Amino acid sequence: MLERLDIKRPLMYELGFRNNNCVGCVKGGVGYWNMIRRHFTERFYEMAVLEREIGATCIKEVYLDELDPERGRIEDEMMGECGILCEIAYGNIVG
Repeated sequence: MLERLDIKRPLMYELGFRNNNCVGCVKGGVGYWNMIRRHFTERFYEMAVLEREIGATCIKEVYLDELDPERGRIEDEMMGECGILCEIAYGNIVG
């Protein structure tokens, strides 16, 4: 139906992301963050700096600035849904 109405899918889907979450979602995994690094480099490094400032990582395994660019496959990762609870929980650290 969207194609017939000439409504394009959000860019995130066209780039291969599985959902149209915030760019740099703290719920993302290793593969997700490496895709963010490739497609949204500035946002990746903004989050890497923020991780160091707060002393915590969003992927729990390693800080983003130490993440091997070859690790992870977004196809193998599950991300939680976004919604009002996500905004309440994470709204003060993303944006």
